[in-house]
Amino acid sequence: MIHVFIDLEFCTCFRKSSPLRTETIEIGAVKIDEKNNVIGEFDRLVRPDFATTIPSTERNLTGITWAMVENESSFTDVMEDFVKWVGTDDYTIYSWSNNDAVQVLREARVKGFPASDLGMFKRWVDFQQVFMTAIGVKNQISLERAIELADLYFVGDAHRAVVDSYNTARLFIYCSTLDTVSLNVKKLDAEGNFEASRGIDARRRKRGGPQGRNGRRNIGSAGVKRQDRADTAHLAAGSKPKTEKLQPEAEVSGEKSAKKTPSKRSGRSRRGGRKKKTVV
Repeated sequence: MIHVFIDLEFCTCFRKSSPLRTETIEIGAVKIDEKNNVIGEFDRLVRPDFATTIPSTERNLTGITWAMVENESSFTDVMEDFVKWVGTDDYTIYSWSNNDAVQVLREARVKGFPASDLGMFKRWVDFQQVFMTAIGVKNQISLERAIELADLYFVGDAHRAVVDSYNTARLFIYCSTLDTVSLNVKKLDAEGNFEASRGIDARRRKRGGPQGRNGRRNIGSAGVKRQDRADTAHLAAGSKPKTEKLQPEAEVSGEKSAKKTPSKRSGRSRRGGRKKKTVV
């Protein structure tokens, strides 16, 4: 079994006539074998078909400029090279969240790449959800935060496709040592949602955006047991620990605390206005 970790970088397309809101500008992937050895890397820039520029926000985030992609191959050509690079039928694809899988599916439909015919999405795993389940976190966390929670360090510059793929592979190797991890393959439906993630996707759409990125403490290393991590799961989820409400010292010793009587407000009514004088 070959494990393939893929990551895509996108740019927003502001053309009203564009059938896609975002287009892929970089595809990166890392292959590891059954012994968790890295056996290959895939790193390609992609020329968008509809976008004519890369917005400053995404340019600053990824470091990818329009000059870097305008003469590169199209999405269809790069994806064909990616399939050849995978080179086997015995593989599983992992990505950090299902955003990359949904993007590939939508872009493949618009640009005529037969991804569904290749069976790619029948072996695609939402590894972000796998990791969150493994450490007991409910809200979405970034890849960088996940690396911290696993007591690892982030290798390379974040938001470059091959770098994020490599760090996702490192998280996979970390999770492979945990007894609580179940690496189930989650198939995509016709709408591009993972079957096991419909509830999460529905909540995202209802709230109008992604869930918050939380996590304030390391959960621990691979040797920590599930029941030991349960006590600190609320810290990873970003909530404060519950504290007991302390009773006053007088009540603890058996004495009743004196009740504070409200003072009378002279010259003012209950509504806060001045009291009317009675004319005799």
